[in-house]
Amino acid sequence: MSDLSHHPCQVLLADQILSTKFVIPAATAHMLARPRLLQPGQAPRAVLVCAPAGYGKTTLAASWAAASSTPVAWLSLDAGDNDPLRFLVHFIRAIQGQCAEFGKVLADMCALVPPPPIDALMRPLINQLCALPERLCIILDDLQLVSEPAVHEAIAFLVDHQPAQLQLIFVSRSEPPFSLARLRGQGQIVEYRSEDLRFSLEEAEAFCNEVMQLSLPHEQVSTLAERTEGWIVGLQLAAVSLSHHPDKAGFVRNFAGDNRHVTDFLVDEVLHGHADDIQNFLLQTSVLERFNAALCDAVTGRDDSRALISEIERANMFIFGLDEQRLWYRYHHLFGALLQSRLRVAAPDSVGLLHRRASQWFSENGLITEAVHHALAARDHEWAADLMEKHHSELFSHGRMSSALAWSRQLPETVLAQRPLLSMVCAWGYLYRDDMAELERHLCLVDKCLARFHDAPFGGKERTMLGQLALLRGCQSAYEGNIDEGLVHLDQAQASLAPARTLYRAAAVARGVFYFVSGRLDEAQRLLENNVLVREATHNVQVPITAAVTLARSHLLRGRPLAAKQIYDKTIQALLVCGWQDLPACGMLHIGLGEVAYEMNELVLAEQHLARGVEMTAAGMQYVNAWGRVLLAKTRKELGAAVEACDPQFEVLLPRYAGRLVVEVAPLSAVIAGYWLSLGQMDAVQLWSEAARLPLEEALAPGREAEYLVLARFFILAERHSQALDLLERLWYPALQDRRLAVMTEILVLKAICLQKDGRSDEAMTVLQQGVSLAENTHLLRVFINEGDALSGMLKKLARGADYKSYVHTLLGHMGADVTQESTQAFDRLPQLFSKKEKLVVSHIARGATNHEIAESLFISLNTLNSHVKKIYVKLGVNSRLQAAERLRQLGLSESPQVRIGGQ
Repeated sequence: MSDLSHHPCQVLLADQILSTKFVIPAATAHMLARPRLLQPGQAPRAVLVCAPAGYGKTTLAASWAAASSTPVAWLSLDAGDNDPLRFLVHFIRAIQGQCAEFGKVLADMCALVPPPPIDALMRPLINQLCALPERLCIILDDLQLVSEPAVHEAIAFLVDHQPAQLQLIFVSRSEPPFSLARLRGQGQIVEYRSEDLRFSLEEAEAFCNEVMQLSLPHEQVSTLAERTEGWIVGLQLAAVSLSHHPDKAGFVRNFAGDNRHVTDFLVDEVLHGHADDIQNFLLQTSVLERFNAALCDAVTGRDDSRALISEIERANMFIFGLDEQRLWYRYHHLFGALLQSRLRVAAPDSVGLLHRRASQWFSENGLITEAVHHALAARDHEWAADLMEKHHSELFSHGRMSSALAWSRQLPETVLAQRPLLSMVCAWGYLYRDDMAELERHLCLVDKCLARFHDAPFGGKERTMLGQLALLRGCQSAYEGNIDEGLVHLDQAQASLAPARTLYRAAAVARGVFYFVSGRLDEAQRLLENNVLVREATHNVQVPITAAVTLARSHLLRGRPLAAKQIYDKTIQALLVCGWQDLPACGMLHIGLGEVAYEMNELVLAEQHLARGVEMTAAGMQYVNAWGRVLLAKTRKELGAAVEACDPQFEVLLPRYAGRLVVEVAPLSAVIAGYWLSLGQMDAVQLWSEAARLPLEEALAPGREAEYLVLARFFILAERHSQALDLLERLWYPALQDRRLAVMTEILVLKAICLQKDGRSDEAMTVLQQGVSLAENTHLLRVFINEGDALSGMLKKLARGADYKSYVHTLLGHMGADVTQESTQAFDRLPQLFSKKEKLVVSHIARGATNHEIAESLFISLNTLNSHVKKIYVKLGVNSRLQAAERLRQLGLSESPQVRIGGQ
C-alpha cells in the first residue's frame, strides 16, 4: 500500500526494459556455417537446444533466426529474470519487436501494487498470443539462468497451452525444469543435444583452416578435434592460441584434452598472447554482465575502452555484441567466469572497487537494478541501502518485490536501523507475504528510528512515516485478531496522513473492514462506499477491491444478496474498463459472486464464479484461495459431485487463521469447519473447536460470529441442546441490533431444529415461522436447504397451517421435498400461491402448452409471458419447464406427465 508517485509506464521505460536483451546476436567473421543443423522443413511446435557451455547453442539459434522466413522474437535471459514479473515484461517486449501493440495492458498491469503473481497473467497472455495476426517464433536464450519456480511454471503453462501459430525455441545449458513429455509423445518437438552440436571432424577442419586460417594439416586438426571431443569453445580457444603461437605442431602435440585443466590452460595461453593492457582490461571488465565503452572507462579508469573492445572483438575473444549499433557487449558466460576466477587470484583487493565503480555508473545512468546488484557485490551495504531507499517506489512496487526483499536480507541490521523508510517498505512486502516475523523485525527497526519524531509537524516527512507505521501496526494487530488495538493504530495513522494520499484511503478501508468484523455495519458501509471506486485507484487496486468485497459481504449479511451482486458486478466492470480484470485480487470478487450465487441456490453459476476465483488467486493469495476452494467443494457437493478430500493444508490454516478476519474478510475458519460438519466429520470439528478457543463463559469474542454459529450446529448434532440454545440466544441480540437478517435467519433456523430435537415442537414451529417470515424477501435459500431432512418435515407442517406463506412452498421446491401427500390442499392454495394471471399460465403449462401457444391463447406478448413464467419458476422452486411440469404433477395440478418442451 506504499504511496507511489511514479507512473508505471515511466518506471518500466526507465529501468525495467533492457533493450539489448531482444537483439539477435549478429553473425561474426569467425562463424562457421552448419547446414546439417538447419531446422527441419516442417517446423515443429517446439525446439530444444540443450548442451553444456561452449557448444555454440546461441550461435546456432541466431543463425536460425537470421535465415527464418517467420518473424522471430528474441529474448536473452539473465539472472534478473528470476523476478517473475520482470521476466514477463521482457517476454512481452520481445514480442512487441514484431507486433508493436502486443500486451501493452498486461505490461501496465505488472506495475500495480501489490504486483500480481505471474500465474494470474498467463491466461490473458495466451489469449493475446492466440490473436497474433501471423505465425511467430520466440527464442528464449540462456534458459538455465532462470531458477525461479514461478517462472518455470509460467513457461510450462505456455507450453501446455501453446497456440498453433506460435513456435517456441529453448536454448539452455541444462535440462528444462518443466515437462516436455507431451510434446515428445506427439512428435511436436525437435531436440539438439551436445552430441548433435559438437563439431564433426569436417567442421573442425573448416573452422580451423577456413574461418581461423591456421593452415593446419589434417592430422593436427584431427588431434584437436579428438582432444576437445568436438567442444566448440575448447577448439576455438585452441585456435585463438594457435594464431599467436610460433610452434603450431608443438602446441597441438602438447595440447591436453583433460577437461579439468584445459580451460585454465587455454585462458592462460590466450591472455599470454596479448598485451598487458588487453589482459588487464579483460580481467577488470569481467565483473560486468554487460558493458559498453563508457561503463568500461568508468570501471577501469581508462579512456580508450572503445578501441580495446574493437580489438578484442576482432580477435574473437569470446565477446558478443548485444545490439546492432555495437554499443553493448557481453563476454561468453564461461569465458567471463574464468576471467573472474583469475581476477580473484591475481588482484583480490580490486574486486570490490571495480563493483563500486560499476554501481556508481549504473546509478548515474538510471539503471538502478544493476546499480544495487554491483553495490551488494562490492559489499558496500551503505551505498546499496541508499539506492534502495531512494528508488524504493520502482524497486519494491513494479514487479521486483521478490528481488528487492532478497537484497534487503543481504543488508546488515545496523544499516537498516538507520533507514526507517527502507525498513517500512520492506515491512509492507512482508505483510503482503504474510511473514509476521519479518514484519515485526522491520517495524521494530522503524520504531527505534522514529522514536524522537513523535512531535513532528503535520505534513512533514517524519509525520507521514509515523502515520504509515501506525497503519502497518493496525494491520498487524488485525492479523493477530485484536480489532480494538487495530482501531487505535488507525486513529493514529489517519491523524498523521494527508487525506488525499493513497495511504489515507488504505487506512479508511482498513477501518471499514474493522467495523465490518465488529458488527458495526452502518459505519463500515459509509467508509467503504467512499473508497470503492476503481477509477480513483492509481497503482494500488487492492484498496477499492477490498472495499468492494467487504461492502458486498455487509449487504449479504443483511439479507440483500442482490445488492451484493450489484457491487461485485460493478467493480468487475470498472476493472475491465481499465484492463485490470485478470489481476489476482479480482479473484476475490469472483469468489464473492460465487458465495452470493450459492446462498441463492444458483449452484451452477456459483461453481463457475468460484472456479474462476480459485484459479485467479492460486498464487500469492493463500487465505482467499482457501476460502474459495472450500466454497467450491461445498457447491460441487450440492451439485452431486463426489466429495473431494479436504486439502491437508486446511488443518494448518485453521489454527493459523482462527480469529484473523481483518484485511482478508472471509471467515475461513468457520467455512472449513462448517464443511467438515456437513460431511459428518464430528471428530475433526471437535478438534477444530478446541483449537479455535472460542470463549463461552464470558462475553463472546467480537468478529467471530460465523465460528460461533458452526459451534452451535456442532452442539445440536452432539445433542448438547441447552448449550446450543444458550449460545444462539447470546448471538441473537447483536445480530438484531444491526439488522443482520442473514444471521438472524440462520439463528432462528438452528433454534427451531434444536427445539424440535429437544421435544418442544410447538416452540420450534413458532420460531421457524419467524425465520420464514424474516427471510421471505431476502432470496437467501441455502440457510434452509442446507438443513435437509431436519427442516423439510417442519416446513411441510408449516405449509398446512393457517399462516401459510408461498415462500414455504418455494423452499420445499428447492429442497426437492416430496409434497404429493399435500396435493389435496394444492388447489385450495393455488390462488394464494399465484396471481390470477399466473394461475392461467400455470394451467396452460400443466397441459403441456408451449410459450407461443400460451401467449396466443391469453392475448399477451411473449415478453410479458416470459415475465410471468420466471415468477412462476421462482414460486415453484424450479429452473426449467421440465422441472415445472414435474413439480405441478407432484402437486396434482398437471393433467399429464407428458409435457412438450420444444419451443418452451
